[in-house]
Amino acid sequence: MSTAMMYYLAWHEDDWLDEMLDRFPEVNAVVPTAKTFAMLAEQRKSGEVVRAVLVLNAAQEQERCHAFLQQCMADPLLSADPLYIVGLRPEEEKAWQETYPRAKIVVITGFAVEFDYDAVLARMEIDLEGSH
Repeated sequence: MSTAMMYYLAWHEDDWLDEMLDRFPEVNAVVPTAKTFAMLAEQRKSGEVVRAVLVLNAAQEQERCHAFLQQCMADPLLSADPLYIVGLRPEEEKAWQETYPRAKIVVITGFAVEFDYDAVLARMEIDLEGSH
């Protein structure tokens, strides 16, 4: 049986993590560092994780987020996994989308309490099930 894993990569706990934990039975929440990249790459390479969805909150430490994503994009398995980038401000969306064209960029405009997390989480769930 294939193992699918939802990875939430962030520097701090936040609303996205809370929403993901409410929706998914298992979320591997980690800090996006070189050590984390090595762990993810090994889990994918070994077959321990067959499908993965990467959700990166880029609200903080953006240079380190870029460094982490560059490592992922250079990896043949991780670069093929669905990638969601959350936590950006509207004016940052275009630059990130140009840098990571395959990524799904999710920008919350307005109040977070009014944001439709369910619609985004449903797309993540479809990707996790392998229907991308």
